[in-house]
Amino acid sequence: MAESTSNTPDIPLTTGRKLPVSEREFVVLIAALMALNALAIDIMLPALDDMSVAFSMVNPNDQQIVIYAYVLGFGIPQLVWGPLSDSFGRKPILFFALAGYSLMGLACIFAPNFAILIVMRFLQGVFASACRVVAISMVRDIFVGRGMARIMSLVMTIFMIVPILAPSIGQVVLYVAPWQWIFAAL
Repeated sequence: MAESTSNTPDIPLTTGRKLPVSEREFVVLIAALMALNALAIDIMLPALDDMSVAFSMVNPNDQQIVIYAYVLGFGIPQLVWGPLSDSFGRKPILFFALAGYSLMGLACIFAPNFAILIVMRFLQGVFASACRVVAISMVRDIFVGRGMARIMSLVMTIFMIVPILAPSIGQVVLYVAPWQWIFAAL
């Protein structure tokens, strides 16, 4: 039976599907999947100068292409991941995306030049876009109306912390390891 509020007893908050985990774990999982994007962008901000030196970049603005490539890869593929997760299921697409994201992170660690790093970051953004699409789809699969709004509000509350902490995490990584380890942290 779907939950309802005391003000509107006839409006369901869920689709009737049961959560496979506790609500708290579900919110943390969805927030983590959505925060992956913000973390991937903001954690590397402290390392841009180190990357510029490592790849002997002449123009200091070129180092920002690492972020631009990721964001570019993140955008349009979302239109593809949604129908794929509808057709093949949320879990296989999510596992495929997380595996691809991790592999692209490893490839970034060993990138021999800046051009390869840019391609790997673009592909990492493509895989990260699937994580976001699947996360939102999972919420919509289980919750409706006010229930969905409540869950997304909790998710966004957690999500908002990541862009604040990510540059500090990146700086901590740089204190103990070279810039390539930022990709290992991701």
